[in-house]
Amino acid sequence: MFRKDLIKKFDTFVFDLDGTFWWYPKLIDGAKDIYEKLINLNKKVIFVSNFTYLDRDGIVRTFRKNGISVESEQIITSSYVAAKLLKNKLVFPIGKGLEEELRKNGVKVCKSEDSNVVVVGHDTNFNYNKATIALKILLKENSEFYTTAYGKLWLFKNKTVPGTGIITAGLEYCSGKKAIMLGKPSEFMLKEVKKVVSGRVIYFGDESRADIQFANKARFFSVFVKGGVDKEIDRKNRPKMVLNSLKDLLNFL
Repeated sequence: MFRKDLIKKFDTFVFDLDGTFWWYPKLIDGAKDIYEKLINLNKKVIFVSNFTYLDRDGIVRTFRKNGISVESEQIITSSYVAAKLLKNKLVFPIGKGLEEELRKNGVKVCKSEDSNVVVVGHDTNFNYNKATIALKILLKENSEFYTTAYGKLWLFKNKTVPGTGIITAGLEYCSGKKAIMLGKPSEFMLKEVKKVVSGRVIYFGDESRADIQFANKARFFSVFVKGGVDKEIDRKNRPKMVLNSLKDLLNFL
């Protein structure tokens, strides 16, 4: 049973975004109340996501439009991880949100094949020209290939659209190179998350591989939240607890 005394033991509460805390751009039912109660209990709240449609400042603005005051320091995205890892590289980024995060963290970006590094983010305006430039770079012998996510589907403004994986997989197929994953459940993401969490950590997510595997690897207390991307629990990535919905957490705060 999910008990109040169990909740009180945790110092840091980590939430995935899409499918767990929001369906962009709207919060999931109960999310605002949960955030406010946790802050009132003096708990640290962190958001960890492979969401790259916006940079961290854009995520902050979206939260504030929904009535939640969040700072960028509370948010770790795979775009941010890319910026930290590639700060001394000249990068060809795919995706506006990714590009903005890279620029704000001092990473040099270019829009031509002069780069030797391709990083894939979510790009609703991906086209043949971008694919051609990326492929020319990846066909170089010394090129580097990274992706922020392998997501298949994304619920965008109540419409199901292709995830970042459609771009990553296409470039992998054409180039013959495997992209290095920077988002959950990678060690790159874990390294950045470990820098901001403290004490006992509880993690809430809706995807068995991206969330529960990540949380278990980090030795966080993992909670699978139903109603998101994965409808069933993966036997290989079992959570410590299960919630039928995020709102159910309110019963224990």
